[in-house]
Amino acid sequence: MATSEDGEIYRRGQELTVTFQARPEDLAFLRQWSDAVPTLYFLDICAANITKQARETHERDSRKLALFDRLTALDLPQNTFSYLLAFIEKVSDPRNAMTDAELEAQILGDMASLRAFFTKAHVAESDGFFTEYLPELRGAPHELMQDAYLQFIRALNDRFGLQNPVAKSRRLTTATEMLELADSLSIARYHPVVLVALGCLYENRAAKKVMKFREDAALFNAENALSDIMTVVRFLPRKLEIEHIGRERQVGWARSSYITDDNGLSQILRCCAAFWTRKRDNQDENPVCRDRRRA
Repeated sequence: MATSEDGEIYRRGQELTVTFQARPEDLAFLRQWSDAVPTLYFLDICAANITKQARETHERDSRKLALFDRLTALDLPQNTFSYLLAFIEKVSDPRNAMTDAELEAQILGDMASLRAFFTKAHVAESDGFFTEYLPELRGAPHELMQDAYLQFIRALNDRFGLQNPVAKSRRLTTATEMLELADSLSIARYHPVVLVALGCLYENRAAKKVMKFREDAALFNAENALSDIMTVVRFLPRKLEIEHIGRERQVGWARSSYITDDNGLSQILRCCAAFWTRKRDNQDENPVCRDRRRA
């Protein structure tokens, strides 16, 4: 970790990718070995909600059942689960009509469910952490450029019509127009909002699952799409910091991961990697984010 007047810089560690033919027992061994690594898991709202109900209530939904079983398998003494990103998502949602008291009760209920579910692993935050910050953060945009991001995302549906495939002969022109719009809104071209938009243009299924475009513009939920995309920006700097400290100081956790019920978002996260982040005055500078397959 480098420290300067500009703040602390956290960098990505080295990674090694190995490809080989594996038998089922080999995969089981690798999963067991991986699960033994002390890990801080961030949960999204849907993943946290999974813990509120018994296993049999998820038996009709194979995806939710698989997530329930995965969370159960990760309930190990060396692991910790954080509700922080789910909390940020809830308090920054402008569509949430609950009163502060109702939202606080819901959040504390979620925390109680997590503590009841994870009997061996730890839950990172205390109730007091959330009750202290709820009044301060409620309704405040977590991203200063939230309005610009929403304007850009709505244009993808309303102006560029990405809910329908764009002819291959038109894609380059459309991509240029989209980048020009991002420039006019002062959105960096490497920002995940722009990268996911370009993925939609070129018919990337994961990107389109995240955006959830609609033929009827009135039914398109730009806020929900932005919330999912901003997970990349919210999670990756924290992952870098946590793993850098674990690697350099041998404290905390060796790894950090994000658990979500959203398959599209999971695929987007697997394609992105942050290489560095600078933390100054408790503010994270956006990380350099690129396609991890080219890292």
